[in-house]
Amino acid sequence: MNDEAAGLEVNYKRRLKRNQRLRASNNFTLNSIKIDKSRPIRRSGEPRPLHDINAIVGVKKMKKGKQHYLAKLEEGRTQRGNSRTKSRVPIPLTTARTSRNINKPISSPNRLTKGETQTLRAGSKIFGLPNDRFKNPRQRFAILYNYKRRGAGSLVGDLKKPFFFTDNKNNLGIFKFISGQARKIRNLEDTAVKTRKSPNFRKSVDTITPARMQKTFNRKAQRKLSGIR
Repeated sequence: MNDEAAGLEVNYKRRLKRNQRLRASNNFTLNSIKIDKSRPIRRSGEPRPLHDINAIVGVKKMKKGKQHYLAKLEEGRTQRGNSRTKSRVPIPLTTARTSRNINKPISSPNRLTKGETQTLRAGSKIFGLPNDRFKNPRQRFAILYNYKRRGAGSLVGDLKKPFFFTDNKNNLGIFKFISGQARKIRNLEDTAVKTRKSPNFRKSVDTITPARMQKTFNRKAQRKLSGIR
Protein backbone atom coordinates (compact mmCIF):
# COMPACT_ATOMS: atom_id res chain seq x y z
CA MET A 1 0.00 0.00 0.00
CA ASN A 2 2.74 2.43 0.93
CA ASP A 3 4.78 1.65 -2.20
CA GLU A 4 1.77 2.27 -4.45
CA ALA A 5 0.96 5.48 -2.57
CA ALA A 6 4.55 6.67 -3.11
CA GLY A 7 4.22 5.80 -6.80
CA LEU A 8 0.98 7.77 -7.00
CA GLU A 9 2.65 10.79 -5.36
CA VAL A 10 5.55 10.70 -7.86
CA ASN A 11 3.18 10.32 -10.81
CA TYR A 12 1.00 13.23 -9.64
CA LYS A 13 3.96 15.55 -9.14
CA ARG A 14 5.30 14.71 -12.59
CA ARG A 15 1.92 15.52 -14.16
CA LEU A 16 1.76 18.87 -12.37
CA LYS A 17 5.26 19.82 -13.47
CA ARG A 18 4.49 18.83 -17.05
CA ASN A 19 0.97 20.21 -17.42
CA GLN A 20 0.63 23.25 -15.16
CA ARG A 21 2.23 26.62 -14.51
CA LEU A 22 2.35 26.15 -10.77
CA ARG A 23 1.35 28.88 -8.38
CA ALA A 24 4.09 30.57 -6.31
CA SER A 25 7.04 28.17 -6.64
CA ASN A 26 7.19 24.53 -7.60
CA ASN A 27 8.48 23.52 -4.17
CA PHE A 28 5.73 25.37 -2.30
CA THR A 29 3.06 23.56 -4.30
CA LEU A 30 4.65 20.14 -4.57
CA ASN A 31 5.56 19.98 -0.87
CA SER A 32 1.88 20.37 0.00
CA ILE A 33 1.28 16.85 -1.37
CA LYS A 34 1.53 14.40 1.51
CA ILE A 35 1.22 10.65 2.17
CA ASP A 36 -0.51 9.26 5.25
CA LYS A 37 1.19 5.86 5.29
CA SER A 38 -0.49 2.58 6.07
CA ARG A 39 0.23 1.18 9.52
CA PRO A 40 -0.73 -2.51 9.44
CA ILE A 41 0.47 -3.16 13.01
CA ARG A 42 -1.19 -1.38 15.92
CA ARG A 43 0.86 0.15 18.72
CA SER A 44 -0.20 -2.77 20.85
CA GLY A 45 1.57 -5.10 18.41
CA GLU A 46 -1.68 -6.57 17.09
CA PRO A 47 -2.26 -6.60 13.30
CA ARG A 48 -5.03 -4.45 11.93
CA PRO A 49 -7.93 -6.05 10.01
CA LEU A 50 -7.28 -6.13 6.27
CA HIS A 51 -10.14 -3.69 5.55
CA ASP A 52 -8.56 -1.16 7.94
CA ILE A 53 -5.20 -1.07 6.17
CA ASN A 54 -5.00 1.90 3.85
CA ALA A 55 -2.66 4.65 2.64
CA ILE A 56 -3.84 8.14 1.69
CA VAL A 57 -2.31 10.60 -0.77
CA GLY A 58 -3.65 14.15 -0.54
CA VAL A 59 -2.86 17.84 -0.14
CA LYS A 60 -2.70 19.86 3.05
CA LYS A 61 -5.45 22.33 3.82
CA MET A 62 -4.80 25.99 3.20
CA LYS A 63 -4.87 28.52 6.05
CA LYS A 64 -8.26 28.95 7.75
CA GLY A 65 -9.40 25.65 6.26
CA LYS A 66 -9.77 27.00 2.73
CA GLN A 67 -9.93 24.56 -0.16
CA HIS A 68 -6.50 23.98 -1.65
CA TYR A 69 -5.98 25.48 -5.09
CA LEU A 70 -4.86 22.07 -6.39
CA ALA A 71 -8.36 20.80 -5.63
CA LYS A 72 -9.86 23.78 -7.45
CA LEU A 73 -7.59 23.02 -10.38
CA GLU A 74 -8.74 19.40 -10.35
CA GLU A 75 -12.44 20.23 -10.38
CA GLY A 76 -12.49 23.52 -12.24
CA ARG A 77 -13.93 26.61 -10.60
CA THR A 78 -15.56 29.94 -11.27
CA GLN A 79 -13.32 32.90 -10.51
CA ARG A 80 -15.00 36.24 -9.92
CA GLY A 81 -13.66 39.76 -9.78
CA ASN A 82 -13.62 41.88 -6.66
CA SER A 83 -13.58 45.54 -5.68
CA ARG A 84 -9.78 45.69 -5.98
CA THR A 85 -10.03 44.81 -9.69
CA LYS A 86 -13.15 46.81 -10.60
CA SER A 87 -15.27 43.64 -10.22
CA ARG A 88 -13.42 42.06 -13.16
CA VAL A 89 -11.21 38.96 -13.35
CA PRO A 90 -7.57 39.98 -13.99
CA ILE A 91 -6.19 37.75 -16.77
CA PRO A 92 -2.36 37.98 -16.98
CA LEU A 93 -0.82 38.63 -20.40
CA THR A 94 2.65 37.76 -21.65
CA THR A 95 3.77 41.30 -20.81
CA ALA A 96 3.27 40.49 -17.11
CA ARG A 97 5.41 37.36 -17.22
CA THR A 98 9.12 36.82 -16.81
CA SER A 99 10.91 37.26 -20.14
CA ARG A 100 7.48 37.99 -21.66
CA ASN A 101 6.98 34.26 -22.07
CA ILE A 102 3.49 32.77 -21.60
CA ASN A 103 5.07 29.67 -20.03
CA LYS A 104 6.84 31.70 -17.34
CA PRO A 105 5.37 32.83 -13.99
CA ILE A 106 4.19 36.38 -13.30
CA SER A 107 7.24 38.53 -12.60
CA SER A 108 7.46 39.80 -9.04
CA PRO A 109 6.83 43.54 -9.76
CA ASN A 110 3.66 42.67 -11.71
CA ARG A 111 1.91 40.58 -9.07
CA LEU A 112 -1.28 42.09 -7.70
CA THR A 113 -0.23 41.15 -4.16
CA LYS A 114 2.56 43.73 -4.34
CA GLY A 115 0.01 46.49 -3.80
CA GLU A 116 -3.33 47.61 -5.09
CA THR A 117 -3.44 48.81 -8.68
CA GLN A 118 -4.09 52.54 -8.65
CA THR A 119 -6.83 54.59 -10.27
CA LEU A 120 -5.32 57.70 -11.82
CA ARG A 121 -6.99 61.08 -11.42
CA ALA A 122 -6.79 64.22 -13.53
CA GLY A 123 -7.35 66.97 -11.01
CA SER A 124 -10.36 65.83 -9.00
CA LYS A 125 -11.76 63.56 -11.72
CA ILE A 126 -11.06 59.93 -12.61
CA PHE A 127 -8.69 59.46 -15.52
CA GLY A 128 -8.12 56.39 -17.66
CA LEU A 129 -11.40 54.51 -17.10
CA PRO A 130 -14.09 54.03 -19.78
CA ASN A 131 -16.42 56.48 -18.02
CA ASP A 132 -13.97 59.37 -17.75
CA ARG A 133 -14.46 62.59 -19.71
CA PHE A 134 -11.93 61.61 -22.40
CA LYS A 135 -13.77 59.70 -25.12
CA ASN A 136 -10.85 59.62 -27.54
CA PRO A 137 -8.29 56.87 -26.65
CA ARG A 138 -5.50 58.78 -28.40
CA GLN A 139 -6.19 61.78 -26.23
CA ARG A 140 -5.95 59.64 -23.11
CA PHE A 141 -2.62 58.16 -24.14
CA ALA A 142 -1.27 61.58 -25.18
CA ILE A 143 -2.04 62.99 -21.74
CA LEU A 144 -0.58 59.91 -20.06
CA TYR A 145 2.72 60.10 -21.96
CA ASN A 146 2.92 63.85 -21.49
CA TYR A 147 2.65 63.38 -17.74
CA LYS A 148 5.18 60.53 -17.85
CA ARG A 149 7.64 62.64 -19.80
CA ARG A 150 7.30 65.86 -17.80
CA GLY A 151 6.23 64.51 -14.44
CA ALA A 152 4.12 67.61 -13.92
CA GLY A 153 0.55 68.72 -14.32
CA SER A 154 -2.70 67.81 -12.63
CA LEU A 155 -2.47 64.00 -13.10
CA VAL A 156 -2.38 62.26 -9.73
CA GLY A 157 -0.69 58.85 -9.46
CA ASP A 158 2.62 57.01 -9.37
CA LEU A 159 3.44 55.78 -12.87
CA LYS A 160 6.13 53.45 -11.52
CA LYS A 161 3.30 51.22 -10.31
CA PRO A 162 0.49 49.41 -12.22
CA PHE A 163 -2.63 51.43 -12.96
CA PHE A 164 -6.11 50.95 -14.42
CA PHE A 165 -6.37 52.24 -17.96
CA THR A 166 -8.48 51.87 -21.09
CA ASP A 167 -6.93 50.60 -24.33
CA ASN A 168 -7.59 51.79 -27.90
CA LYS A 169 -10.63 49.49 -28.15
CA ASN A 170 -12.14 51.03 -25.01
CA ASN A 171 -11.48 47.85 -23.00
CA LEU A 172 -10.38 48.21 -19.40
CA GLY A 173 -7.07 46.67 -18.33
CA ILE A 174 -4.19 47.00 -15.92
CA PHE A 175 -1.25 48.83 -17.47
CA LYS A 176 2.32 49.46 -16.45
CA PHE A 177 5.18 51.40 -17.96
CA ILE A 178 7.74 48.86 -19.22
CA SER A 179 10.87 50.21 -20.93
CA GLY A 180 9.18 53.59 -21.27
CA GLN A 181 6.00 52.25 -22.88
CA ALA A 182 2.55 51.86 -21.33
CA ARG A 183 1.90 48.13 -21.75
CA LYS A 184 -1.23 46.21 -20.76
CA ILE A 185 -0.24 43.46 -18.31
CA ARG A 186 -3.77 42.19 -17.53
CA ASN A 187 -7.12 42.07 -19.27
CA LEU A 188 -10.13 43.16 -17.22
CA GLU A 189 -12.98 42.22 -19.54
CA ASP A 190 -15.01 39.53 -17.74
CA THR A 191 -16.76 39.64 -14.36
CA ALA A 192 -16.48 35.84 -14.04
CA VAL A 193 -14.23 33.22 -15.65
CA LYS A 194 -14.76 29.46 -15.54
CA THR A 195 -11.47 27.59 -15.13
CA ARG A 196 -11.43 24.34 -17.08
CA LYS A 197 -10.98 21.05 -15.28
CA SER A 198 -7.44 19.69 -15.17
CA PRO A 199 -7.74 16.26 -13.48
CA ASN A 200 -4.06 15.49 -12.97
CA PHE A 201 -4.69 13.66 -9.68
CA ARG A 202 -7.51 11.55 -11.07
CA LYS A 203 -5.36 10.47 -14.02
CA SER A 204 -2.58 9.51 -11.61
CA VAL A 205 -5.04 7.48 -9.52
CA ASP A 206 -6.16 5.67 -12.68
CA THR A 207 -2.64 4.26 -13.08
CA ILE A 208 -3.01 2.35 -9.79
CA THR A 209 -4.92 -0.69 -11.07
CA PRO A 210 -5.71 -3.91 -9.12
CA ALA A 211 -3.42 -5.84 -11.46
CA ARG A 212 -0.54 -3.46 -10.77
CA MET A 213 -1.10 -3.65 -7.02
CA GLN A 214 -1.20 -7.46 -7.15
CA LYS A 215 2.04 -7.53 -9.14
CA THR A 216 3.73 -5.22 -6.62
CA PHE A 217 2.46 -7.34 -3.74
CA ASN A 218 3.72 -10.57 -5.32
CA ARG A 219 7.15 -9.13 -5.98
CA LYS A 220 7.49 -7.75 -2.46
CA ALA A 221 6.16 -10.96 -0.88
CA GLN A 222 8.60 -13.14 -2.82
CA ARG A 223 11.48 -10.90 -1.79
CA LYS A 224 10.37 -11.06 1.83
CA LEU A 225 9.87 -14.82 1.85
CA SER A 226 13.22 -15.45 0.17
CA GLY A 227 14.91 -13.94 3.20
CA ILE A 228 13.23 -16.30 5.64
CA ARG A 229 15.30 -19.34 6.65
